[in-house]
Amino acid sequence: MADEAGPSRPKRTRYVSCLRDSDVEEELFADLESSDEFDPGSEEEDQSSEDGNDDEQLTFSRVSANSPIRRPHSAPPQSTPDTSADQLNVTQEDMSPMRPSVDGSTSEWTEVGEMKKNSFTRLNEFYANPGTTPIDYFNYFFSENFLAMICEETNKQAVKLSAGVSQRSRISAWKELTVPELRVFLGLLFHMGTMQLSRLQDYWKTGRLFSIPIFAEQMGRNRFLLIMRCLHFTSETDNGDAVLKVRSVIDYFNTKMNECYYPAKELSLDESMILWRGRLKFRQFIKNKRHKYGIKLYMLTEPDGLILKFRVYAGAQDHEVSGKGHAEKVVMQLLDEKLGNGHALYMDNFYNSFGLAKKLLDNNTYCTGTLRNNLKQNPREVVQKNVKKGENISRYCDGVHIGKWKDKRPVTYISSEYEHKMVPVTNKRGQVAQKPEAIAKYNEFMSGVDRQDQLLAFYPCERKTLRWYLKVAIHTFQMLLINSFKLYNRYSGQPKMSLYDYRLSVISALLPDKHVTANPGPVRRPPMTHKICKITERNAKGKLKRKQCRQCTKEKKRTDTIWHCITCIEKPGLCVECFEVYHSSI
Repeated sequence: MADEAGPSRPKRTRYVSCLRDSDVEEELFADLESSDEFDPGSEEEDQSSEDGNDDEQLTFSRVSANSPIRRPHSAPPQSTPDTSADQLNVTQEDMSPMRPSVDGSTSEWTEVGEMKKNSFTRLNEFYANPGTTPIDYFNYFFSENFLAMICEETNKQAVKLSAGVSQRSRISAWKELTVPELRVFLGLLFHMGTMQLSRLQDYWKTGRLFSIPIFAEQMGRNRFLLIMRCLHFTSETDNGDAVLKVRSVIDYFNTKMNECYYPAKELSLDESMILWRGRLKFRQFIKNKRHKYGIKLYMLTEPDGLILKFRVYAGAQDHEVSGKGHAEKVVMQLLDEKLGNGHALYMDNFYNSFGLAKKLLDNNTYCTGTLRNNLKQNPREVVQKNVKKGENISRYCDGVHIGKWKDKRPVTYISSEYEHKMVPVTNKRGQVAQKPEAIAKYNEFMSGVDRQDQLLAFYPCERKTLRWYLKVAIHTFQMLLINSFKLYNRYSGQPKMSLYDYRLSVISALLPDKHVTANPGPVRRPPMTHKICKITERNAKGKLKRKQCRQCTKEKKRTDTIWHCITCIEKPGLCVECFEVYHSSI
């Protein structure tokens, strides 16, 4: 037996675990503690047994676990108190309603529980009274002070950019941006979402394929591009805030919505993405979103898509919510002004947990949504249960209900508002099926962010070449426009409008007609006749100046010419052969 190989690690673990059996330990320690005589050599024997080989210890383990307990000869057996049969048959499962879900969890789950009843204590109302037209609602959300702040910061940025540049640079001829001009800029920007073209310069082309006179009438192309380049929202230096460049715009949105509107009972919380493929420290990836790569926004919305509050997630640099408990910090920060009023919040499994549901319930706020299976405090009976189609299992603890239900696939859910109750639900085909009430309500109220994303996708204004903070700012402008549209349809007292008609009404008011006559008739743009002429300017040596041919440059050829078009604004240099070709393409 000395040469016999020892047991493997799994077997050794099972043998050692036998010694840890509660009944064996109690009887062993009871005999040792009841001994009247103490043998000083026992400690030496114990120490020597620890120094022995593994085979000897494992052999002792097998005997100890499977043979009767033998008391030491040095002490007579102690008499044990008489115990009734009922007490001897009590198991650990009988001592508690249900074992904790996992090691370290102290939550005890029961099959029957009582839900806490909260009432909604606020009124759903709009505090402002902007007027009765779309432009009135737009002007309320794009206030004069907000636009003046943008003009001030943009002018500061233009002065900063123009320092040290040559006189031939466009930025050197910068003119101060005013609020009326900024409103025209916003009108053109929103109209680009209505009439989408691939390149920004195409909106100012005069050829028959691209002629959209409103852009050239309202603002020159170079001026628009200069404003877009200089558009800025803060002059502060880096203070550790990763989104400092758009912090003023984000805070304005959240403050404005908090001041003018209080939502109904049901709220939804989810994330959205702004498309961004460039380099950025806090660029995120969400595989189920329309834009998989980009800047992540956490949004609190109403079920119909009205955005109440949002924050830009800056990754590890976002010190307020990064680190352990990130999802819970996001939820509590977005709900800061809404806690304690009896709201019902709907979230997906990225945010939900038993601890968060209990914390919200203590703040008089319900929580309902899907749940991840691997969370620490989930009830083991629910997580490990293999439910059949249409079957539901539920457990309760401290007013929180966690269940699992299967339709096409198993879904684990959590709710502090709805009990285990099946309700009829009609699908798109008109078929009636039974679902847990919590899942039915989740499907009904959870789609707020998705609806907002859908509306934003109809008329996108962002361009690929913009800096990240300009994309966030323009995205916020779009959200303000959609919020004004939704509140106009609710509270203006006028017939409801589609988003398309509402946008056109606002854009038309931002871009007034500059050619109104007393007796207006059909206005037609007069045909433009281009004329080629010889350059008359001379250089220092008295020779005629030459220009590069614009058409040859497009074809990646360099040709100097003494001819140019005097009708075009920039008076481009053109060869005689390229004159017609160039003007037919613009």
